Amino acid sequence: MPSNSESWGPYRGTGLPGATEKEWPDAPAWRNFGGGPDLPPPPVDDPYAPVVLGAVRQPLPAHPDEVARVNAALHLRRPLLLMGEPGTGKSSLAYRISRELGLGRVLHWRITSLSTLREGLYRDGHEGGYGHGIRLGPLGTAFLPYRSPRVLLIDRLDRAEIALPEDLCTVLGGGGFVLPCAVPADLRVSTDDDPSAAVQLPDGAVRCHAFPVVVITTTGERDLPLDLVRRCVTLRTHRPGPELLRALAANRFPPEPGGPRPAEDVVDAFVERACAAEGPVVERFLDALRLAADGVLQAMTEDGDWQEAVETLWRWTTPEEP
Repeated sequence: MPSNSESWGPYRGTGLPGATEKEWPDAPAWRNFGGGPDLPPPPVDDPYAPVVLGAVRQPLPAHPDEVARVNAALHLRRPLLLMGEPGTGKSSLAYRISRELGLGRVLHWRITSLSTLREGLYRDGHEGGYGHGIRLGPLGTAFLPYRSPRVLLIDRLDRAEIALPEDLCTVLGGGGFVLPCAVPADLRVSTDDDPSAAVQLPDGAVRCHAFPVVVITTTGERDLPLDLVRRCVTLRTHRPGPELLRALAANRFPPEPGGPRPAEDVVDAFVERACAAEGPVVERFLDALRLAADGVLQAMTEDGDWQEAVETLWRWTTPEEP
């Protein structure tokens, strides 16, 4: 299998900022939507990214199939549909792409059973008139005419009623949308990620310059319509293996003077348990290491067996059945 360094596209999967110097591929003629004029670049800071990724100091290992399919989606300007069980890194992939390619703040649309297409496109605080109070949602903001694409995470689309995935096809296929009523020619709106900014929408139309990097996640609780799936590049995520878990530990607990850092044998012990466990394990793994780094494991072993203490600490990170 090819290594990350042999990737033919801009994405490397390392999680490091500026990991590639490859130019962004030109869009296919049939996926060039020609929106404009271009808006200023979006906010660079993403307050949620450090929570999801931590401070990545060394490259994270990426599965070659993941790297290839992400690059296929980037080249084709197609959404990336991520399928897999919870805890396999589906949502965090959107943040890895944005950080590595320098695409700014991720637009995060968290889907519920009540979500609608309009919720993702815009909200109007003054029903019956478009003069004031319109704020574009994450989906609407993603299709504004930015020169570089925005990253849009549509999280857990399988939670939605069937109408939403079907309605979403219209926006993804058309590269934008038009507000559904007559609007002033000089309409100005705000956006979710920069509420203080005012964006002008000529005749209420939103049309992208660069098709956004759309990352859609699903755990398969409900089948998505074929019309949506066929528009996407699909990727099935895998459970984290020992190499990735150790890389996550090294990034989250760097060897800083005076900083908390679990010993190698502790990391090995929890890697073994994480690989054997069922269900989401990354948060459990990092929580267990944090407790160990804070001296909890050492305190537990003063009057007891080390292996038993490790098992006890690992159980503490497991949600118990009621």
